[in-house]
Amino acid sequence: MSSIWLTGVALPASGQVPTPIVSEDENNLLSPQAISSEPFGIVTFELPIPVGIQTTPRVIIAEADGRVFYPTLSVRSKEVVEQQPLPPLAVGRPGGLIDRLRNVIRGEPKTRQIPVALTVRALFTGQTPLRIQISGDIGQQVFISPVTGDEPALDQQFQSAIQQWWIDFSNEAGQVVERGDVPTLVHQYLHSMLSRRLDLPYLALNSEPTAPSSQPLQTLALLAAIEPLREQILATALQDTSGEMVGDRPLPMEPNWAPTPSIAQPLPTETESIAAHVPPECFYLRFGSFSNYVWFQEISQRFGGDLAQAVLLRGFNHEAAERIERMLGTKLTAVAKMFGDKIITDMALVGTDLYMKEGASVGVLFEAANVAILKQSMETDRSALLKKYPGAQLQQLNIEGESATLLSTPDNRLRSFLVIHDKFVFVTTSEHLAQRFIQVASGDRSLADLPHFQATRGWMPQSNGYTVFGYFSPEFFYHLVSPKYQIELQRRLKAIAHLEIAEVAALAARAEGHKVDDLKSLASFGFLPEGFDKRPDGARVLNLDGEWIDSLRGARGSFLPIEDVEIDGVTSVEAQQYGRIAAFYQQQWKNMDPMVVGVRRYRSPAGPTREQVAVEGYIAPFVEEKYGWIGRQLAPPTPLEIRLPADDAASLQLHIRDDALIIGSGTTDYHLFAGVKDMMPPEPEEIQGLIKTLQALRATPGYIGAWPKPGLIERLPLGLGLARPDYAGYTRLIGGLWRWQNAGFSLLSFDRSIIENAIPQIAPVESSDPAQARLRVADLTNSTLSNWINIQWYRRGLRASRGNALLLDSFHQYLKVPSAECLAIAEGILDVKLQCPVGGEYELVRAPFGEDWWISSAWQLGSVGPTGKPMPPLEYCAPWLEWFRGGKFHLTQLPGSLSVVGTLELELPPFSTPKSSETGETQSLLPELNFDLFQLPSMIFGGQNSKTPVDTEPKRRSF
Repeated sequence: MSSIWLTGVALPASGQVPTPIVSEDENNLLSPQAISSEPFGIVTFELPIPVGIQTTPRVIIAEADGRVFYPTLSVRSKEVVEQQPLPPLAVGRPGGLIDRLRNVIRGEPKTRQIPVALTVRALFTGQTPLRIQISGDIGQQVFISPVTGDEPALDQQFQSAIQQWWIDFSNEAGQVVERGDVPTLVHQYLHSMLSRRLDLPYLALNSEPTAPSSQPLQTLALLAAIEPLREQILATALQDTSGEMVGDRPLPMEPNWAPTPSIAQPLPTETESIAAHVPPECFYLRFGSFSNYVWFQEISQRFGGDLAQAVLLRGFNHEAAERIERMLGTKLTAVAKMFGDKIITDMALVGTDLYMKEGASVGVLFEAANVAILKQSMETDRSALLKKYPGAQLQQLNIEGESATLLSTPDNRLRSFLVIHDKFVFVTTSEHLAQRFIQVASGDRSLADLPHFQATRGWMPQSNGYTVFGYFSPEFFYHLVSPKYQIELQRRLKAIAHLEIAEVAALAARAEGHKVDDLKSLASFGFLPEGFDKRPDGARVLNLDGEWIDSLRGARGSFLPIEDVEIDGVTSVEAQQYGRIAAFYQQQWKNMDPMVVGVRRYRSPAGPTREQVAVEGYIAPFVEEKYGWIGRQLAPPTPLEIRLPADDAASLQLHIRDDALIIGSGTTDYHLFAGVKDMMPPEPEEIQGLIKTLQALRATPGYIGAWPKPGLIERLPLGLGLARPDYAGYTRLIGGLWRWQNAGFSLLSFDRSIIENAIPQIAPVESSDPAQARLRVADLTNSTLSNWINIQWYRRGLRASRGNALLLDSFHQYLKVPSAECLAIAEGILDVKLQCPVGGEYELVRAPFGEDWWISSAWQLGSVGPTGKPMPPLEYCAPWLEWFRGGKFHLTQLPGSLSVVGTLELELPPFSTPKSSETGETQSLLPELNFDLFQLPSMIFGGQNSKTPVDTEPKRRSF
């Protein structure tokens, strides 16, 4: 490891500020600068990047006495030309025209940026020489003596350097925000705090402002409490210096909902007894048996607790299922799995919201075969938890005249009400839900009393044997859009932001030598804005024995359920915001539609480790006008479908209205279809030249077609689509695109052989089920396409994995958290578990130079391809490809209903369900799928199709 001595910039006799100059030699380094000032000086220097490092090096900047703060890194590169055009040739020279055409096709010279120098800028304190250690991919020691003085020229130089540092710092923060796969808390906080303290401009961290979403999407964001909303509230909390607003207004009125349209009930039906104990404003997820619940939980565990987690490859996991399990105090044990069906005949998950990450208003309702045994088992578990959690209490309560118990901790990490009525046992996080359970059991209206629920049970009866049956009533959605829910959701997301900001602010203060952790002191030193944490509900951020909690709601991740939060008043801003929401729903939607989903398991003929999962989803009644463009694209359902080539790896066909894509001029609806073959798709960014986009499409192994043929091609500019077909119906269009026309079909592909293969197979055929959209994906096991998917998923997961490492670097670099503590502290502040999406474990290792840093054990298993891009190890498989063995889904929109039905073929090892533990049951003993699932929508809702007849055959028209 080399050591170099760099002195600070000295002023020449003329008093002019010297400007660092980079010569034409790209390896010449900028002159070092170190200028002392208050509260911070600014230091700038450059380091050569060793040959062989092709990307931005990962480095850690530290000073021997801890005097360097908030460093920025920027890479200076030089351009290397790898593919030069042919030299210009004299006009008239033989072959000159061909060479010039070749140059046009080859396009611009192919170049590559090679990093040559790393520019470091940082703040520092004091006036004595700086001893800076660079660790990581580059190892070096730098010694710089700062200069001081009050000369105007020196001040000008200082201002110039600090502005450049701020631009670099903002750019780095913006890059983190735009990545989208790394929590942005640290960078957003530091950017806001430093801007305020140093009187620097607050620069937008997003290169493009987020387009305002429609009111339905805004409200859906509120219902789901999704990440973009969290980021928006975090940014607002960091910049909010308005001080406390008075909550002196009453709760606004909720929308005046119109009655939900009635729907015909097929036959008188008997609803399950457990539904008669569920409040109508609750969502209802019924399992029917304890073994079904075990299957559902084990499926969730195999997906990392979140199906989206397995598909989207996030670098963090909120572990929502474990949170609710912990809060309720209901741990699923091996004994419970074995004997659950003997003491529990039915069970359901119910609640008034799905905010599992913050602290949901949920509960588990059991119908017991033996109440005494179930009660004794639960009380034994609760006694064990009472000893496990410090500060836990077990209280005897009287709720609505019924005896109940509450097992809880002061921070609400454990909050479990247990109430029993007859043979029904209810465990819930919410006192309000416990009250509603007793009220319904005593005669109040229940979910089972709702006409729409009864109608649903008419077409989805218990006898269907659903493994999971989910019902979301209009009353559930009304409750979610109520003023209490919407306003408290905003308040609790702001409370989360305040907890995060306060904890990071305390770390930043400690990093600068201020050992304070109360909000007043943090604000006095500039680490929090004045007026921070003044909220209308009176809640405050508290630090109790090193744990940050909200005084009203408890610890993050186990907030007091919204149902149990009292709102005494709202501010004028809150009232106005809710007024806009209420006005939209009252004027545009008028009412909410019930949603229902059913999941059934069947034996697969492919083998004992396979099973078929049948999925049904319905919205009925359904008013398409409320859903905007979504409901206006599809033509009426048709019993005709296009038979597509059997060797398609994936295919999609839609029955589209003539004006949906604005590509036709006639009045006839048409079928639009597309397919992808089992070939390796292109890497578009690797394609160079004049027709880059066309070449990318050209390499795509697929086709697109329509019947009867819409006039898209003829509408191309300059008459490009008017070429006459040959005797076989083929037309060669610009860029190598092939078109085939015959029998009302129009097929497009860049590969003529794909069209030739498709021609004898495609045909309109009668289908047993009218539908507008049909999606089919084949089993991709060992396919060429799966290799491409694995590469893309690996690169995406590796990016997120490395992003987590950079996040841990920021805790160490900016907040001076010891390396060994970074993982635990980051997970604690962000309230997530950081995970490696490519299957590794994060571990602390010695960097190539200097101190320890975090890496994933999976990084060393991959390799680098010929183009310099990461390549997965041979054994790597995209998470969803491990279990996905094909699927088929149909969408049918009829007047008054929207249906999605489909089947998934899954490859799953045997589950440890109670029956399998006792009798050796495997998937091979599941029932066989012996009916046509896709006929269900027309069988259930076909009789309502009185306004629009089912379209049987589109008429051919000019294209």
